[in-house]
Amino acid sequence: MKVSRYTRTLHFLCLDLEQSHLYINEIENLLSIPMYRMPPGEIMCVNKKQSNRILLVDYKQLPDLFQAFPNLAVLWKNFEIILFNVEKPLQTQEVIRFGHLKGLFYCSDTKPKIAEGITRIINGENWLPRKITSQLLFYYRNIVNISTCPITVDLTIRELQVIRCLQTGASNIQIAEDLFISEFTVKSHLYQIFRKLAVKNRVQAIAWANQNLIS
Repeated sequence: MKVSRYTRTLHFLCLDLEQSHLYINEIENLLSIPMYRMPPGEIMCVNKKQSNRILLVDYKQLPDLFQAFPNLAVLWKNFEIILFNVEKPLQTQEVIRFGHLKGLFYCSDTKPKIAEGITRIINGENWLPRKITSQLLFYYRNIVNISTCPITVDLTIRELQVIRCLQTGASNIQIAEDLFISEFTVKSHLYQIFRKLAVKNRVQAIAWANQNLIS
């Protein structure tokens, strides 16, 4: 496959450099360009000024990767991300967790299709399923729609705690456990949050928080 001369490098995120990754090897052969193996710890040493790196991530390995490196989502923000081996459609909050997501491939996608998509990404395009593109478009439209919302909103301390939990992607049950309150109380707080922010759902509330609350 023809690849432009633009100096972008492709890296596969893996826990064990000694392990044989036959699946990756086959894709690499189809691409006819090198794919460097990168352990998570090496991401911390990457120069932030080098913005031409693409990181290939096996979605099925994410639990092990996050267990070994809990701050991985912060570290890979300097990369363009390609996910593969995705088993089912992702929720919007999980999609945006990957930051600069350029490509997504499901388990059902063939190796030639993945190689074609990666080649397009290397040449500057995106390769995302239509549903994912629609989710991202809806999410960022919400951000634009609420960008004029006043930052000073009369939220209680508990409501701020709940909205912070929302930003992490926590469910109502998880929020209840984290804050030592009942799930009914969580729902009551969410109702008040939505009303005060003039938003309709969790996605819009999170978009408001990302826009207006200091990290």
